[in-house]
Amino acid sequence: MDETPLAQAHRALNAKLVDFAGWLMPIQYTGVLEEYYAVRKAGGLFDVSHMGRIEVSGDQAEAFLQWISTNDVSRLQKGQAQYGMVCQASGGILDDVFVYRTGSSTFLVCVNASNREKMLQWFLKHQAAKFPGANIRDRSAELAQIAIQGPASKAIMQKLMGVQIETLKPRHCLAVEDREFSGLLSRTGYTGELGYEWYVPVAQAALAWDRLLKAGREFEIKPAGLGARDLLRLDVGYLLYGNHMDESTSPLEASAEWVVAWDKGEFQGHLALGKQKKDGLTRQLAAFEMMERGIPRHDMTIFSNDRSVGKVTSGNFSPILQKGIALGFVPPALCKEGMLLEIDIRGKRVQAKIVTLPFYKRPKS
Repeated sequence: MDETPLAQAHRALNAKLVDFAGWLMPIQYTGVLEEYYAVRKAGGLFDVSHMGRIEVSGDQAEAFLQWISTNDVSRLQKGQAQYGMVCQASGGILDDVFVYRTGSSTFLVCVNASNREKMLQWFLKHQAAKFPGANIRDRSAELAQIAIQGPASKAIMQKLMGVQIETLKPRHCLAVEDREFSGLLSRTGYTGELGYEWYVPVAQAALAWDRLLKAGREFEIKPAGLGARDLLRLDVGYLLYGNHMDESTSPLEASAEWVVAWDKGEFQGHLALGKQKKDGLTRQLAAFEMMERGIPRHDMTIFSNDRSVGKVTSGNFSPILQKGIALGFVPPALCKEGMLLEIDIRGKRVQAKIVTLPFYKRPKS
């Protein structure tokens, strides 16, 4: 297994380490629920260095990303970030990505760990075929990626980096230029809380991790693992590649049409997606809340009027909502808020209700 630059820090904290997409990653430190509540109440520190980081630069960088991504990259000003998807010609999703515009003709694209090599090869293939003026550089091994998430994250980052944090808006990023640290800091995350992700040079990663833990001590922040991260992202209905989307799933089916910029011109998959929109969907991702006791789990069957209509793609018991929540594919006609369905939980049909995402919204501060 590959190890992140912070592997020794995790061992020193007695983390339980597991294989995740070929990486040795912390699933938990002191306990999934303890770490989950730390993020919701104060702050949690995550190592997400297993993600892939690809730089695209040059005079055709924007045109390349306009073709590759479903979203409209041309809307990004320097220092802005955007969520999008990369599709095949068939409309199937190769990956969901975050694109950061770091300069007039320079972008950083964050891809999923499990798709890292696939995405790099996809980028290189399309660059060679159509965009010789775009330069593709895999920076995954050069940069670590640390996420600090939770209500106290802003105060912690201000202690470390000063007043520049005050003006950093959601889905924006800034270059870190400090005596000790550098890299790119973005106001993004995967938890639904106020938070930041720091793309920091590998040589600075261990010190950055240590300084964040020390700066957060007065706020009682905790290092948090993949177990808490999965609970946190499900609370807000964030998609997980391999569960809610893959190469056989389109953005429309994944209820993510909002990342498809229909008016930007041609892009990879636009013809297939346009046809699907015109012809109509046969399935669509929906959100459920359990109306009775029961914990929905991945791959459980969804029923309507005694008929199997789909499968759960992600499900669990939400600690903060104190109820079972789930995402799953069902026919579009059933994706109406308030619609009652049933989920087969260990042989028992348990009633669930279609709801609008997010399940959980963080309190306004």
